[in-house]
Amino acid sequence: MKQLKLTLLFIFITSPLFSQTQLTVYNHGEALVKEQFAKQVAKGISEIEIEDVAETLNPSSVKLSAKQDLQILEQNYRYDLVDQDKLLKKYLDSQVSVILRNNDKMTGKLLSFDNLVLVIRNKKGIDIIQRGHVGSINCPIPAERLYVRPTLSWRVNSSVAENKTLDLSYLTGGIEWKAEYVAVFSEEDVELELSSWINLDNRSGKNFNDAKLKLVAGNLNRAQPKGRSRYQENAVMLRAEAISVVEERSFFEYHLYEIGFPVSVHNREEKQIQWLNPTKVKGRKRYTFERGGPNLSSLPVKIQFRNDKESGLGIPLPAGIVRLFMKDADEALELIGEDRINHKSKKEWVSLDVGKAFDVKGKREVLDRRSKKDKYQEEDIKVTIANRKDIAIEVDVIQAGGYQNWKIMNESMPYSKLDARRVLFVVPVPADSEVSISYTTHQNLR
Repeated sequence: MKQLKLTLLFIFITSPLFSQTQLTVYNHGEALVKEQFAKQVAKGISEIEIEDVAETLNPSSVKLSAKQDLQILEQNYRYDLVDQDKLLKKYLDSQVSVILRNNDKMTGKLLSFDNLVLVIRNKKGIDIIQRGHVGSINCPIPAERLYVRPTLSWRVNSSVAENKTLDLSYLTGGIEWKAEYVAVFSEEDVELELSSWINLDNRSGKNFNDAKLKLVAGNLNRAQPKGRSRYQENAVMLRAEAISVVEERSFFEYHLYEIGFPVSVHNREEKQIQWLNPTKVKGRKRYTFERGGPNLSSLPVKIQFRNDKESGLGIPLPAGIVRLFMKDADEALELIGEDRINHKSKKEWVSLDVGKAFDVKGKREVLDRRSKKDKYQEEDIKVTIANRKDIAIEVDVIQAGGYQNWKIMNESMPYSKLDARRVLFVVPVPADSEVSISYTTHQNLR
């Protein structure tokens, strides 16, 4: 019992109290942890240990510094944590006592073990004990330190004995964040009510209490390691009258979102923080026909808006999933689709794929092909849009013109050129009717 008390005291004095933790989380599933603590350091060479670290930390990223004079001689990351089999391995060829479930006791030297049996030698011979029959195993107190949590240790040299203020920082995996958006679409006003939550997921093996939290949105280049440790495997508020929950600002070539209050996130916990209050955004609904065969098929529906102040927004939007809802006749919100967006800067268009229209369909037919060897190729195309809705609509018909030296001829309605390969026909379609457009593609082969 005396030795047990000494062990508990040793752990207590090597678990320092940290000041406020600073946690910067990147959207590739990694975080930078910064903590400050005070530690009594002896004069000369001694060892410092910190147990309360993330299990998924990157040992090569650890940095310890002191405000007072302190020389760091050596750093160790001890992650070979004790479990039953590792403990038994330490007692091979040592005396142990096995208490069976029927309270029989067997004492002897541990020769070997596996998942099924223990092999013990005593004065009478060798006993092979099924591990399923074992109630407990009594072992002597080990001479070496047993680690139950990943532990950082440093060998340091100090010119004086004093209480030093130490700064610890390291990168860790197992923490990620993403934006989650909710958009309520109003078809009558063709607008969105857009709001967003930050979703923080902590699987690092460490609790972070009252941390100063920053989130970085952007694509950081990361050097890929050749191998991984066992743990690595395993906006300014818009029109808000309340406190400023999240402050957004540019940071290098990225965007940084700083939470305006201390945040606690425990290991194996997901936390949501609202950062964009419901905001009205002018949008538009578009039907698109780009690829299709000779049979009628449903057209994709997109809801689009421009991320600018004129539309009601105009802030950098981090990547995330947008879930779209619309009110039914009883005013209840119903899901109409969802899509994932990449990071969107100010003044960029945001296009959300909602689903496919039940009552709007299209088909593309090749009516004729002509060619003259080494001179040209031509195709006569007909695109038909069928609108079975009770209202008139517009459909964006996007078609490929060719690879090089091409042109559109004999078009039945005007078009605009989107890029080097595609053209756009904006086709109005009256309610409950069909409209066809035709054109010829000419490819110059010379």
